[in-house]
Amino acid sequence: MMDDPIQFSKVLIDIRQVAVEVDTGTKQSDSDRDDQWDDNYCGWHRTKENSSVIWDTLGITPGIYDLLQLRNGVDTLLASGLIPTGKILKVKITLGADNTIYTDSTTHYPLEVFGPHPYFTINVRRVDVSAASTNDFKLWLDFNLERSVFFWNGEFLLKPYITVFNDQITAKLKGQALPRREVTLITAYNSTDTLYAIPNWGDGNYLIRNVPAGSYSINFKGRDGYKDTTISNIAVDAGKTVKVPDVTLHK
Repeated sequence: MMDDPIQFSKVLIDIRQVAVEVDTGTKQSDSDRDDQWDDNYCGWHRTKENSSVIWDTLGITPGIYDLLQLRNGVDTLLASGLIPTGKILKVKITLGADNTIYTDSTTHYPLEVFGPHPYFTINVRRVDVSAASTNDFKLWLDFNLERSVFFWNGEFLLKPYITVFNDQITAKLKGQALPRREVTLITAYNSTDTLYAIPNWGDGNYLIRNVPAGSYSINFKGRDGYKDTTISNIAVDAGKTVKVPDVTLHK
């Protein structure tokens, strides 16, 4: 699991359980079906032809995770375990009640889970799963906080927006933005995708993962009088790690 950035000091998420939905009648290598994530296929009332679909709970260490520690290439192992042979269809994450957001180093507020249930599910495509071997599968979760946290009616709400991806086949953008601590946000964008990073305060390094192939412009936003800078035509090929030229902002 990793995070997309947001301008807060901490976002503490109480994770209680992780489960996967598996179709034991299908191979992981089989193509996705058009109706794969319909309610009739994955709901509680399953028809005879999809009775092979089951939920299996993984092993985790339940607790509080600071998602803002998981950026610039840092991730953490959220769950693992042995599951029945088959095709992974969904990931289900159950949250506890101890979720907190820090707007600065000391000011904090409860972060309420939006909706009637304390859990949410994420669809998994075949391409999202990395097959290290015949019986060893991995996938990565990108917890997009920018699209998950919002303020409404006097309180902070959490409506998790998570994408699943295969880190072995998607591209990466990496580089350094200086002066350190003066570049507050990095935005890589083109006509179809927009990706973000907040560089490390200590050295200005950044890494954006799960980057679709294409050509990108990258904007570096400064503060304290440092002017924004944009570089263009950064070509990204699938599965590659692209070294972006180092950028130094000036007043």
